Amino acid sequence: MSTLRRLLLGAAGVLLLTLVLFAVLTGQDGRAQPETTETVARPDTASVFTVEYVFDGDTIEATPVDAGARRVAGTTESVRMRLIGIDTPEGTPTPECGAEAARDRLRDLLPEGSRVWIDVDAEPRDRYDRLLVYLWSRDDEFVNAALVREGHAVALRIEPNVAHAELFAAEEDAARRDGTGGWSACG
Repeated sequence: MSTLRRLLLGAAGVLLLTLVLFAVLTGQDGRAQPETTETVARPDTASVFTVEYVFDGDTIEATPVDAGARRVAGTTESVRMRLIGIDTPEGTPTPECGAEAARDRLRDLLPEGSRVWIDVDAEPRDRYDRLLVYLWSRDDEFVNAALVREGHAVALRIEPNVAHAELFAAEEDAARRDGTGGWSACG
């Protein structure tokens, strides 16, 4: 084998090793990475509501603030809203493990009287006539994703409202792996 050939093979080996180490250290394996909460900015078209009450970890009641919100809600009165793409432990009739923590966290993110920005997906209402929403808090936190990331909720994929399903699944995987929130408290 010639010296030039040995040098080229050695350089190729070093380059390959460098690429593998980079992929391992940065978590990049060549597959497309799911969106992160930092990439989910509140849409410019989001409607503004005032939080009236937090029922549990994934259901609130809120009142539309402006004409756009009233158009989305279909009323000037308060409406019950269900966060899309997630599910939290039930608080009634018998509280499930983590229900109180999920409700309390949602109350922290969305205190009564605070403004909340909502966006709907393909199907705006469920069979209980609740408005199905993605929520952003006053500090622009994507609330649905935060609850999953913090281990208070699991991802719940229900067609056709799946705009952020991959994000929620990735957040759930990370929370489960890290034992965050209910993943450590509830097993």
